Amino acid sequence: MIGSSEREAQGIATRENDFFKIRNYHDFVKHLHISSICYPSNDDIYNLSDAHLKIDTLELEDCRIISDNSLYYLLEKIPNLSELKLNANKNLTDFTIQNIYNCNKKLIKLSIKRQSRFSKFGFNMLTKCCSGIRSLELSHLNGLNDTFFQSWCRESIDMNYLERLDIKHCNSITNKGIQQALLASANLKKLSFSLSNTVNIDALKVNKYCCRNLEYLEIDNMDYDNYELNIFHLFKGIKNLPHLKVLSLIASVKIGSLKFFIPKLLEACPTLEKLYILPLSLSKKKKDDELIEEIKAYNSLHLDQNLKVFLYRKKEDNLVFNDLI
Repeated sequence: MIGSSEREAQGIATRENDFFKIRNYHDFVKHLHISSICYPSNDDIYNLSDAHLKIDTLELEDCRIISDNSLYYLLEKIPNLSELKLNANKNLTDFTIQNIYNCNKKLIKLSIKRQSRFSKFGFNMLTKCCSGIRSLELSHLNGLNDTFFQSWCRESIDMNYLERLDIKHCNSITNKGIQQALLASANLKKLSFSLSNTVNIDALKVNKYCCRNLEYLEIDNMDYDNYELNIFHLFKGIKNLPHLKVLSLIASVKIGSLKFFIPKLLEACPTLEKLYILPLSLSKKKKDDELIEEIKAYNSLHLDQNLKVFLYRKKEDNLVFNDLI
């Protein structure tokens, strides 16, 4: 629930009824995760606001009661917050984004997921918060569209601080929106996106100067696999990424045989060092076992080669990868 350098502070938060007594340990608590399991009320948040917390990271997840107003009082008291995560808090609206802009000027990591009441107005305000952001994650947001990235580019002509951009399952985003972000993010090192009827590998087609620092590309369609990336389009798309080291393909590509796929992949991107895959076709255990053996054989036979292959597997609600070397 929390991260702290003191075991005592950690221990008191493990008892649900005593969770908000962490205000007595304000000097030790650095990472605060508030979720529905704690049954937090607005009064609890107001009490935390008066606790002189010195946290670096705040995460709110599935808090159904917490309002814009109570969260504002908390954000106002932690101006040095460096990381904020908001996930599926159904009462939060655009006013929270405005409060983030007013209260938290030192944010370097921002994650917003499944916030159904955030609208175009709120995301236009969010562009003002992004000038110093190094990691931005936007996922499952129906109100997010290309206008956000166009406004972002106008607000911050050169977003040199941004190193990681994660845009997944935002159905109103198109290739044009992602391209706008890439044009303004000269130092971007990691890009994650999902395929849709408006987003494909052509999102990487900008100019020869864009994506020159990109080291990690993730194409993630785990939540729905209706859209498939043709492997030849993939090869063509990554040819323009001269420093790509890690490629993650999650339920987005039918790979077939590694004997064909890997040589073509390395021909397109010789700098590649790690490949993480979760193929679309793994619906039967037999196919899973066959691919595991094929990956093991490939890694064993190519010990002198930089590229290593790893297989993602679903574990509970998370993806983990098997080290098959």
